[in-house]
Amino acid sequence: MARVASARCKKANAPSDSACLLNEAAPFLKFRPEDPDCRYVSGTAISVAECSDLNEGCQSVDPKDLDHQIEALQSAGKDCNREPTDYEREELLRLLGSK
Repeated sequence: MARVASARCKKANAPSDSACLLNEAAPFLKFRPEDPDCRYVSGTAISVAECSDLNEGCQSVDPKDLDHQIEALQSAGKDCNREPTDYEREELLRLLGSK
């Protein structure tokens, strides 16, 4: 997730801007880590992003899988969305050495 956020901010000419990094990481941090189904979908989302943004792992992921997984969560009435914690935000910025 951190590498994807960094790559996206680099493309936007803001490689160490904390607002950009947090904004780009937010979609991955929104999944509830305490729920195994949400964690699984988060992992798929990161894999899809790594393929599209970093051109890595593309043979093992299909972007349509993510759509199907999100649809299945919604059909089951499961809400995985949440706001990232301050600790998660701080840890992400620390990992990326942002300013």
